[in-house]
Amino acid sequence: MDLSARLNMVAAMVKPCNFLADIGTDHAYLPIYLYKKGVIKYAVAADISKGSCDKAKGNINLHGLNNYIDVRCGNGLEVIRENEQPDVIVIAGMGGMLAIDVLNSGKCTGNASQLVLQVQRDIDKVRRYIHSIGYKIEAEDILKEDGKIYTAISAVRGEDAVYTEGDYYFGKLLIESKNPILKEYIEFEHNKLNRVLSSLNDKNTEEINARRRELGRMIDIQEEVLKCL
Repeated sequence: MDLSARLNMVAAMVKPCNFLADIGTDHAYLPIYLYKKGVIKYAVAADISKGSCDKAKGNINLHGLNNYIDVRCGNGLEVIRENEQPDVIVIAGMGGMLAIDVLNSGKCTGNASQLVLQVQRDIDKVRRYIHSIGYKIEAEDILKEDGKIYTAISAVRGEDAVYTEGDYYFGKLLIESKNPILKEYIEFEHNKLNRVLSSLNDKNTEEINARRRELGRMIDIQEEVLKCL
């Protein structure tokens, strides 16, 4: 089975384990791929959408994996039963704040040996949340697919190094590796914010001034990170 570049990036981060929980599984491509590769022995493929769950069941049946991947239609980690503990929790393709809500709602979250997260927005808040629940970021990756930038994070139990504001926004490990895609992304965002800031120059209200300060702060953070890249 071939995965998209985004899901391949996520799959490459998953450590061999007995029990994977794939939250927001959609078509269940990820757990099917990981099982067939021998990375996992069992998975719960969860999605809140009945349509997605039906597609997942069809794909799992097609590959003859009904005994190894259990589709559960429901809200996030709430589908994980009291007597179950996933080794690895994957959340890929949803917004950052929703991913945080999912992890917050799961009693099993803090006992998982690995979290693999690929979120679309608010990734700085996700990095902060990872640290707040006693995990450290051990790996990050970033790629461009169909003109969009995707970042994936692998986190394990432990205490992390000190992070700066720039590290939280753009990924300490990606900055340290001088990732060229990250540089391209920050340069694009930097130019965009500067254009927005310029458009506010002839306006002078309390709200606009607050927005100007916010943009200036973000531009300063971007410039500090760009110096490292």
